[in-house]
This record gives sequence, structure tokens and C-alpha cells, in this order.
Amino acid sequence: GGGGPRPPLGGGACGAGGVCPPPLGARPGPAATACGGSPSTPTSPGGAPASALRDDASLFRLVSQTDPFARYTLLPNAEEFAAGRLNGSEAHRSVVRVSFNSVAAGALQGGRLPAGATFPTGSIVFKEIKPGATAATTLYAVMVKDIGSSLVGDGWLWAEYGPSGSVIYSVNSRGGACTSCHRREQGPRNDLVRSFERQQ
Repeated sequence: GGGGPRPPLGGGACGAGGVCPPPLGARPGPAATACGGSPSTPTSPGGAPASALRDDASLFRLVSQTDPFARYTLLPNAEEFAAGRLNGSEAHRSVVRVSFNSVAAGALQGGRLPAGATFPTGSIVFKEIKPGATAATTLYAVMVKDIGSSLVGDGWLWAEYGPSGSVIYSVNSRGGACTSCHRREQGPRNDLVRSFERQQ
């Protein structure tokens, strides 16, 4: 079982009138180990230039307020709460819940990234890490596609936060501790998003 109904691909209302509850501060937990503009500038769904993501605070604000993760679409064709371990990676354990913002979800066809495609700028892949399916979230791992940013590593911004917004892995590190795992297995053919390996 997937642990409950999934929103349809492309989004879904979070509550009455589509208003989502605030995602922050409700379930703090211990920190986990880190994963080891111009008018032509692309914009995020909130309308801010993607290049405005210049630090950890602005990225966390994006996923918690401007384009809040509570509205994201779950990884299609996968368990809602899946084992965090992937072949060659022990970074995010024990259980993860992966979701996509509307930009990233819009790039999928049949729940997958088409062969040879990459995610467009503004795409967000959001992972909640928990010690168990019913436990509180202890870590958020975030990938944001922003090829125009000086902070990218392999085309993505990479960061990890505690649920209250405390920085666990800084976007300033440019994914240095993340990309080696994301380049393994099916990562290269899925624009470094290895979560597709969890699909059934």
C-alpha cells in the first residue's frame, strides 16, 4: 500500500479551497547525516527569478512559502514511503517520501522523464527523510533546477535542511557531497534524479 491517496500528476488541492497548512515547525527532529534577474531569466512558479536563489535562506523560503512542498505531487508509480537506500548510496535512510513541484511534474510523461530529456529550470525535487513511515520527518533534501545560478552543481542546486529550516547541507557546497551518488545507476539518464529507481 502507498499509505494513502496520491494527488494526481500535476498537483492537487491540499485542503478546502486548495489552501495548504504551513509545512514548517510542526515536526522537528534530530539532524541526519548530509548526503555525503533579467526579463529573460526563467521564473519559479511564485514568479521570482530562479537566479534569486542565492543562499540557503532563499532556497528554503522557496520550498516552504513561495512554492510550498505541501502542494507537490508524489513520485508516480512508487510507494509513498520507500526505503531510503539505493544501490551505491546510504545517504538518506531509513524512509523517504519524494515529491515534485508542478514544473518538475509537468516534465514527466507516464510518470517518468522521457528519454534524453532534462528537467526545466524551476523544477524542484523534494525528499522528506524519516526514521520510519509513521515517524516525524528529520531532514529535507532539495534539488532545484536553476542552470543560471552560480551555485549549481551539474545543473542543480543541492541543499538539506532540518524541518525548522536549519541548514544541514549548504547550497554553497554546489552538491559536492551529493553528485557522486546521483551519477550512479540510472541517475545519468534521469537528469541525476535517482528516485525513479524506486518506481514499481
